[in-house]
Amino acid sequence: MGLFQRFSRARAGRRARAAERRRTPSFREMRAQLRTEKAEADLLATEQRIHLEADRMRHSR
Repeated sequence: MGLFQRFSRARAGRRARAAERRRTPSFREMRAQLRTEKAEADLLATEQRIHLEADRMRHSR
């Protein structure tokens, strides 16, 4: 592999990564992200309720 090829490939990779960062997410991707965040929040709330109820059960004996 020549010196020129090595440098041109490195620059092309950097450009592709920069372009990927600037790309705005589609409506579908944003909606999926919101649904994921909501599901995670619901899961955390459920986990908290489980721990609180378990704590109450432990102390009621």
